[in-house]
This record gives sequence, structure tokens and C-alpha cells, in this order.
Amino acid sequence: MFVTTKDAEAKLVEMLSGIREEANHWRVIHFHLNELLEEYRSEYQIKIGVNLINDLLKSYQGGIFILRDSTLFVVCRNVTKAQLDKAVFQVRYLFLDDPLAYRQDGQENPAFCSIHDLGVDWEKVFNESKRIMAKISKIPAGMRGKPTPIGKITDTDVLDDDDKPIAKASRFSAQHIAGLEDDIRKSDLTMVLRRQPVCAVGPMMNARRVFDEMYMNIAHLRKLLRTNIDFLSNRWLFKYLTQILDERVIQSLQRNPRFLDTPTSFNFNIETLLSENFAKFDETLKPETKVSMVLELQVADVFDNMVGFRAAREFVQKQGYRICLDGVTPLSFTHINRERLGVDLVKVQWSPELEIDASAPEYQLIKQAVQNCGANRIILCRCDNQSAVEYGQSMGIQLFQGRYLDKLVNPNASIEN
Repeated sequence: MFVTTKDAEAKLVEMLSGIREEANHWRVIHFHLNELLEEYRSEYQIKIGVNLINDLLKSYQGGIFILRDSTLFVVCRNVTKAQLDKAVFQVRYLFLDDPLAYRQDGQENPAFCSIHDLGVDWEKVFNESKRIMAKISKIPAGMRGKPTPIGKITDTDVLDDDDKPIAKASRFSAQHIAGLEDDIRKSDLTMVLRRQPVCAVGPMMNARRVFDEMYMNIAHLRKLLRTNIDFLSNRWLFKYLTQILDERVIQSLQRNPRFLDTPTSFNFNIETLLSENFAKFDETLKPETKVSMVLELQVADVFDNMVGFRAAREFVQKQGYRICLDGVTPLSFTHINRERLGVDLVKVQWSPELEIDASAPEYQLIKQAVQNCGANRIILCRCDNQSAVEYGQSMGIQLFQGRYLDKLVNPNASIEN
């Protein structure tokens, strides 16, 4: 599998022309990355996507063509549709914050890419590649794929609890971000740490706490830092800030070991688990404490950095920690192979869309995925009502998390997660 950027448009047309006689053996993925929002269409993110595809399809004959408008074509010989679906799944997750990848209802956006069997669609793909080549040739070279510069705030996003406009982080200046980083390092983050139980639930809705997830309340963090930045509006900035937050959380745990008196989970970045700070923190813990800790990793981060993930997984599991794959949607869950990834748990997000008839193909597909994963290895999270738990139980799932479980465990709690 080769990768080409120089004169990629012409080389794509040339390759398609050359394989016409054996088109039945070839498939194509056309990623419409030129339609991404400019803040997500960076060379860095495109490169990560290309690496993901190349890693997955490296044993196949073919090529990856990176066009000058950020359009991506993957041409591959004798590859199965299932293998291409996996490639699409991984790249889609890379851009999960962009509406091109997922619609507002959480469903996959079909406009993200198209898959073609050249035995059927050769002429269609060939004509489209020629059309793109002609279109790009008319664009001034300096304007092709040009990213949006980061500048001053020019508009606002949603409102926070005090009705103050929350600035889009993607348009915030580097100086402001540096100031924010400094504030995070100086603040007492124990003020914004929260716990939410993960529970085993019996048939009579009797809940037993298994462990607590310790997380940071972003709304309270924003108030603590006295900032109006919407941390969540730019995934890459948020990831950068969470790495700093990870360091501060580790420092807080070292100063307040009482947080680890009971089984607890923490959501960390892969880079954090490979850092010197975490290694030093690990050295201070007793083996029985490590065994009771669950380290949660976001599925998008895992697929962004598979090499780093494997290294982090090998290290922390050897020390006795368990790993939970977090951020998994019902749709993506059917593509997850827990054993192959080598994780101990998978956290799947509950959605009302899951309430489908047991005879429906979608229900059976998810139920089979539960069985493949291991029903006792799944946490169904975001369960805000009893029906969500009952649905999970019908699948064989035993572990649950969400506001409904909060009320079962502590009905008099004054703080809502």
C-alpha cells in the first residue's frame, strides 16, 4: 500500500485507467474530507487518518491518494467490504466532532465517505476523479487545503450557567491558551473532582457499587478558572488541556491518597500513561491499590495512536491496572473487538435509539456484539432511567452507570452528576 501526495490527482486518474481491465478485483473508498470544517481539516489530522488506513490495509496491494483539497482516495485490490468498513470506522472516529462524520442525532453521516466496487462503479469513480482533477487545477496553489488561522474571538457558542457567552476555543489566541494553562497548573482541582458509581444491578433493581469513576466537572472547572472558553468546542485543544489536567490529577492523588481508599477509575490520555509523572506515581502505589484501579481511555484516542496505546496497555496491565475503553457508541460497539484490543472493559453509551424490538436485526446485531465482548465486560453508561438498565439486562449486561444508578445508590445526594 503506497501513499502519494505529489500530483496525486493525475496519478489517481492514471491508476484507475490502468486497472480498468481487472476492475472486478478493486474497491475504492472516497473520503470527502474536503468538506470537513476548516478547524478539523489540518495536515496533522489528515496524516493521522492516512496512517490509520495504511496500518490496517498495509498487507493489500493499492494506494492512498491525498489530493490537494484534502480529499482522500483509497484504492485497494482484493480487499473485503468488512475490512474497508473497519478503515472507515477508524477514520470517522478521528473526526467524530465534525458534523461530516456524525449527525446531531449521533448517526453516521453518509456524506463522510463513499465505498465503490469498481466492477460496478469504475466509470463513475473514474469520471469523478477526472472532475476533481480539473477542479483542483483551477485553484491557486496557495489556496488549496489552506487551514483557518487561529485569531481573536469573533463569535460565541453556547451560554454557560451564568449566561455568559462561551468563547469558541478554536478561535482563541495562543496567549489566552497559555494563560489558561498556567491557571490550571495553579488551581486546586480537588474542588471540581466528582465521583459517579459503576454498579452491578440485580433483577429487582438492587444496585451494588463496584467502583467509582472519578472525573472532572467541566462546567465547575470553567467557573474555577474564571474563564468563558468552551473547552469542548475544539477536540485537539481539549486533548492538550486534558494532558495538563491529567498531571494535576496525579499530583492531587499523591497529596490525597484517600481518593484511592476504594476501587476507582480515572480517565487518562495515552500520553499520560507513558509519562514520567505517571511512572513515578505508579511507584508510590501498593499492588493491591493498582489492582483496584481502572484506567479509562477514549476510543478515539486509541485509534489515533495505536502504537502508543499498545505500549501503554502493556505497561499498565503488567503493573496490575485494568483498562476500560470509553466513549463507545452503540453503532461503533459492533465494530469493537475487545479481546484483540486487549482491554478489560468496554463502556458503551446508552441511547434511547437502542429501544428497538427484540426481533429487529439491529437488536440481534448488538446482542451478538455483547456476547462476543462478554456481557460481564461491558458497562452501559448514561443510564438516566430504569428502562435503560432493563434494556441492558435483556442483553445480559450486568454493570451500569448514570444518574438513575446515582439515585439508587444515594437517593439523598445533593450533587447531581
